[in-house]
Amino acid sequence: MPTPLQVLNWDVSGYRTAADNAAHIADAIVKASGTMHSTIYDLLWKGVARLGAEGEADAEQTQMRAVATAYDDLAAACAGAAEDMADPIATIKSIILNYVHPPVSIGDDWSITGVEDWDSEAGIQLSRLASLASTLFAMDAQWGAKITEANGELEAMAPASALAAAQTIGLSDTTFDPRADPDRLRTSAAAFEQVFGRPPTSPADWSTAEVLNPKSYDPKYQGIGPEIRVVRIDPVHGQGVVRTGQFIEQRDVTSTPKGVNPFPRDRGDNRSADPHFDPEHTRVTAYVDYENGIVVMRQNPSVEQNDDGTPGEVKVAAPEGRVWQNSDGAVRLQYDAANPFAPSVAKSHSPLGDHTITVNGDLVFTPGADGVRVDGTRTDYPSLEVYQDRPNGQSSTIAIDSAVTGRSWGPAVNLPFHHDIGSGAKAFSDFYDWNPVSDTKTAIRPSAELGPVTAPPHAPVPIAKGMI
Repeated sequence: MPTPLQVLNWDVSGYRTAADNAAHIADAIVKASGTMHSTIYDLLWKGVARLGAEGEADAEQTQMRAVATAYDDLAAACAGAAEDMADPIATIKSIILNYVHPPVSIGDDWSITGVEDWDSEAGIQLSRLASLASTLFAMDAQWGAKITEANGELEAMAPASALAAAQTIGLSDTTFDPRADPDRLRTSAAAFEQVFGRPPTSPADWSTAEVLNPKSYDPKYQGIGPEIRVVRIDPVHGQGVVRTGQFIEQRDVTSTPKGVNPFPRDRGDNRSADPHFDPEHTRVTAYVDYENGIVVMRQNPSVEQNDDGTPGEVKVAAPEGRVWQNSDGAVRLQYDAANPFAPSVAKSHSPLGDHTITVNGDLVFTPGADGVRVDGTRTDYPSLEVYQDRPNGQSSTIAIDSAVTGRSWGPAVNLPFHHDIGSGAKAFSDFYDWNPVSDTKTAIRPSAELGPVTAPPHAPVPIAKGMI
C-alpha cells in the first residue's frame, strides 16, 4: 500500500497527455489503413494478382483497425485514471498539509495519532483520510488493470513500429513529481490560504497555490524569492486555469555590459516548451485562474553567471502591469518586467522600437465553449507558452510562440521589438467604450493595477459590453 509521503508525490496529470497521444495514434492508424486499402482497390489491374493484393489489403486493414481499437482502449483508460484520481489526490494532499502538524502524526499505514478532539474541524478532516486513501487505491488498481490490459492488447497484435510509437506516449503509473516536497507544498497551501481564506482543495486551487508560493527552490536562486503581484477578477467557472510562461530556452545568454565586464552573461531556464512547466523555471509567469477569480503575475529572480560558468549574483524585480475584464469574462493583461541587472536606461523608450527594453506585452484571454483564445502583442523575446487546464481534467496547448532569435544574444537583438499573437491589437478594441453614432472609441475602460497578495485589487467589470 502506498504511504502518505508517496501519495504526496503522486502526479496523474501525465495520464491526460497519454490519453490524448493514444487517441491521436488511433486516429492516424485508422486514416492510414483506409488510405492503404483504397489505394490497392483503386489500382487498374485484374486477375489473380488483383485478388491476392486485395485479400492482403483486407487483412492489413483488419489488423490495423484492431491496433487502433487497442489504442482507443488505452486512451479511455488513461483518461479515466486522470479524471477519477485527480480530486482524491488533491483532497488528501490538502488534509495532510493543513492538519498533520505536531502533535498529530500519520504513519506509513495511514494510522493517525495525536488528535486531541476528533469532533474538531481538524479531527473531522483527518478522519476522512482512510476512506479517501481506500478510494484512491481502488481507482489506481482499477485503471491500472485497464491500462495493463490495453498494453497487453498492443503487445499481442501491434507491429514493431506501433509498439515503438506506444513507448513514446510516456505511459507511466503515478509518476514522481519533483515539486512535491512537503515543505514546498505547505508553503504553497499557506500562500493560497492567505489570499482566499481557505486551504487549496481542487487541482485548480493547487495550480494557483504553486504560482503564489513566495519561495524559490532552485539552488541557483540562492534563497531569493520571486516577486508576485495579483488582481482579482470575476470567476468564469468551467474555464479552469490558464498558465503562461515566458522562458529563456538557453542555459545562459548575453546580458547588458556593466563595470569592468563588457560581456556578462545571465542564466536562462535551459528548457523547451513544457505543458507541466514549473512556475519558477520561467522568467515571467502569468496565471489567469477563472475558477477562483484571480490573475497572478510572477517574476522570478535573475541570476548572473560567473566567469567559470557557475551561478553568480542574484537579483529580483517586481513586475508591473494592469488588468481589465469585460462582461464576457475576457481578461486583458498589460505587463512589463525588467531585468534587475539591466541599467535604468532599459526602462526608457528604445531607440530601435516604440517601447521599453524589457519583457513586456499586452495580451487578451477570451474564454469560450472550446476553451480560451489568446490575442495581442508581445516582445520578440523570450519564448512564450500558454496552456489551459479545465476542471474536467482536460488540458490543452493554447499557444507556443518561440523567441524570434533563439540564440544566446536573443535579449539584445529581440527585446526592442514586438509582434502580434492571434488577432493582435484588434483584440484591444473590446476594452474601449464606443460612441454608437460615430462608431468611434471614446475612452478605455477602467482597469486595476497589479497589486500585492496582501491586498489584491479587483478589476472592474462593465455592466454591459460594447455601447456607452
